[in-house]
Amino acid sequence: MSDDLLATARSIIERARPREEVEAFLLHQREFSVKTFAGEIDSLSSAEPRGAGVRVITEGRVGFAYSTQLGDADLDALVELARANASSATADEAVALPTEGGGSEQLDELIDPAQEQVTPDDKATFALKLERLTREADPRVRNVEEAVYSDSDSTIAIASSNGIEGSYRRTDAWCYSIAIATEGDDTEVGFEFDLARGMAGLSAPDVARKGAERACRVLGASKIASARMPIVFDPYTAAQFLGVLGHALTGESVQKGRSLFAGKLDGSVAAAGLSLVDDGRARGAPGASPWDAEGVATRRTQVISDGVLTSLLYDTISARRDGRQSTGSATRAGFKSAPGPAPSNLAFEPTGRSRDEVIAQAGRALLVQDFHGVHSGANPVSGDFSVGVTGTLIEDGTAGAPVKEVTIALPMLEILGNIEAVADDRRWLPFGGSFGGATTLVSEMTVGGA
Repeated sequence: MSDDLLATARSIIERARPREEVEAFLLHQREFSVKTFAGEIDSLSSAEPRGAGVRVITEGRVGFAYSTQLGDADLDALVELARANASSATADEAVALPTEGGGSEQLDELIDPAQEQVTPDDKATFALKLERLTREADPRVRNVEEAVYSDSDSTIAIASSNGIEGSYRRTDAWCYSIAIATEGDDTEVGFEFDLARGMAGLSAPDVARKGAERACRVLGASKIASARMPIVFDPYTAAQFLGVLGHALTGESVQKGRSLFAGKLDGSVAAAGLSLVDDGRARGAPGASPWDAEGVATRRTQVISDGVLTSLLYDTISARRDGRQSTGSATRAGFKSAPGPAPSNLAFEPTGRSRDEVIAQAGRALLVQDFHGVHSGANPVSGDFSVGVTGTLIEDGTAGAPVKEVTIALPMLEILGNIEAVADDRRWLPFGGSFGGATTLVSEMTVGGA
């Protein structure tokens, strides 16, 4: 399949005219998903999207078009449509395709060979087992909102008239369960998930147990008094925080004035000793790939080093606007979209403490396990951060009373400046990208409660 897609990509760029740059991005994907409810299959779906996205650049004008039809006549029409779209675009001297790629570089561990042998019945059985184990994990779990298993097998190919070409394949599998726990008049929800290259790498017992624990841990929760106090993000909420931050860390966002980091490159933006890295080749991370959505080799980019913003994340066009090199950070939603810069696998570097040590260091603090309203309360442009949370109170290093219906607030740059410790319990979470969350101690935030 890889060879077929690459051959099609090559045939597309052969249609380039003189003084014209052409890029072809092709994707062939097999997707499967099954959801259960009340011990039965609630829904099952499979799909096989396949298509090509083409960019044509002429005199600084870029046009994009895509098609699911890949016959010769269809490809002729596709390139002509992209060419027509370019003719009506505004010229920009920064617009160009990359000239140095990484298409020949490959990554290990992007494929689980055993996944090809997993049948739809196996997948349905896994989802039913996940639901059953979640319900059985604790007697207080009265229901399971849903249990889901999904996977995909993707082949990606790219070629450009600048000499970049390559293809690779990846398999991905993930599952999640939503436990509903009840005690007295109180009902709480616990979400947990797992991801791997194939079903064999997923653990239904762990997901079931942890989902039930997250729901039961906050049963009987109540407000606490408003205060300024330390906050501890667990890996799940730490990754969500990074998900908000990541939108502000691209060169394009800064250039358009849509980032709290505008004008802060090479300046101090976080606590001394804190480092933030985006690694497109991180082992075991869901966003790992040998090259980005433009064919540029992925790499490790030190975004924040010892509290200083040392780099933004660039695709080719945003990098040219700043007189820099692409960081291999171009991404696409699929063949139907043109590329743009975004994090690949973004995470804080550990500061040398375990989770238990970070919690002990916190003293009396609020351990946050869930955000509520993060999309409306966190603004990557202004830096405002005020969200509802659920969690537990920490007293002398020990988890205590469950807490809910409180808000935590502090500008994001101040949060970065107040981060005292990042534990070594990183896990990767997909929040519109891949973000490595770890238990993270923020020395002080405002808690709005009773």
